[in-house]
Amino acid sequence: MEVVEEAEGYFKIYSDASVLRLPHPTIPPSSHFTDGVASKDVVINPETGVWARIFRPEASGKLPVLIHFHGGGFIVCSTAWVEFHNYFHALCKTAGIMIVSVDYRLAPEYRLPAAYDDCTEAVEWVAKHAAGKAESPEEWLLPSVVDFSRCFLAGESAGGNIVYHVGLRVAELDLRPLMVKGIVVIHPFFGGEEMAESEKRPEVLKFVQLSNSLWNISLPVGSSRDQPFCNPAVLPMKPGLKLPPVLVAVAGKDELKERGEMFYEYLRSWGKEAELMVEEGGVHGYHVMFPEYEGTPRLIQRVSDLVNKRF
Repeated sequence: MEVVEEAEGYFKIYSDASVLRLPHPTIPPSSHFTDGVASKDVVINPETGVWARIFRPEASGKLPVLIHFHGGGFIVCSTAWVEFHNYFHALCKTAGIMIVSVDYRLAPEYRLPAAYDDCTEAVEWVAKHAAGKAESPEEWLLPSVVDFSRCFLAGESAGGNIVYHVGLRVAELDLRPLMVKGIVVIHPFFGGEEMAESEKRPEVLKFVQLSNSLWNISLPVGSSRDQPFCNPAVLPMKPGLKLPPVLVAVAGKDELKERGEMFYEYLRSWGKEAELMVEEGGVHGYHVMFPEYEGTPRLIQRVSDLVNKRF
């Protein structure tokens, strides 16, 4: 088999559409508070193997909850990766919020919409805790601990794609007393048959080739780039859909910046409440991959302000 695409240190994609995921450092959870945060792993669905890592701040009172979907091009990454774990630790401590970070099934073994299904199920799993209907309730998600009237959804890159599609589904569900008050879409991974202007530049050719490879093994077999999973703008927004307010975060040095801006304009064109946050000096996924970058605490603080209603 021939290697058709690779990201050094992360994965290799072969000519038969299989993926070799390279070993990556992880961090185990700690149920004891360390630097103000504790964490634990819980199983959401034993049949599919979907699980989540919960981060709990050392704070008093009922806590807002953020349900997060990690990035990784739909094919790699885990909430247990050291970079994600450290990001969630910092966000949990700053925002004083319970975080449920979902490990969904990956492509190409499980092509889209498997990730959407898994992450929607995770939201419904949290909602069952809110309603007191969880079969094996997780003590950190009891109504005495969590303020389920303040729930938020978030994700970056592929997770930014996922959180939007899950948000569309959740907007049509009655999950009360769980109330989704906002969606955070960070550096979303979208595409389309027609190339964006920024994708036509010679210096981004390698990125475009990688994106194409990721879509080839993530979308349903035979799909074009105008499949709605890839290009949300090909479909009109459903009339009357009560989508929660959306914060769209883009980075100035991210090859996906224009796609994120197009997504923001798409939401606005359908009258949805949306805000655009631009970190001009940032690269794709800087908040996870580069915690020392000066923009990382700004993004963390913006999400904290959102969930705590400080504007």
